[in-house]
Amino acid sequence: MVIVKGSYTDPDIVERLAINLQVICPDPQNLPLFLCIGSDRHILDSFGPLTGSLLKDKIPALDVYGTLHDPIHARNLVSRLNHIYKLHSGRLEIAIDASLGNDEDLGVIRIRQGPLLPGKALAKKLPPIGHLSITGVVGTRSEKRYLRSNTGSLSTVYGMAWAVSEAVLNWYNRIVNNYA
Repeated sequence: MVIVKGSYTDPDIVERLAINLQVICPDPQNLPLFLCIGSDRHILDSFGPLTGSLLKDKIPALDVYGTLHDPIHARNLVSRLNHIYKLHSGRLEIAIDASLGNDEDLGVIRIRQGPLLPGKALAKKLPPIGHLSITGVVGTRSEKRYLRSNTGSLSTVYGMAWAVSEAVLNWYNRIVNNYA
């Protein structure tokens, strides 16, 4: 189920994402894990690790896994998740990953209830991740063959990653300040 969606270019998208995160995660004593999935080697697949890097820079206190310097991708996903789950059992997980959509969905960010299926666009069999998911539409289904290439707009990927990281920062500042 989609909780909220909108283009990264919408003037109110950061606020809408932040408000919905505040409803979902209102307790600063129970902060979620952020699991940012993707590769730093492919522009379109870098949405997750780029978002993870921005989150680590903006909010060092958050538990964020998957950055440009230490990505979680298809080859290391299972072993990394096993390690993360041992460190943080029982925590709410928010998974962040790139996705494909229709032409009109390019640049759309969605927060959905339920896990995401990493590697689905490339028909990879990987475990579902997250209790909630945040996806950014980086390409169209008709461009599936380009997902693993370096063809695509870094501008769109960065714009979505920036919007998500700003929304998480706004959410974090609100719940911490409301709690204090």
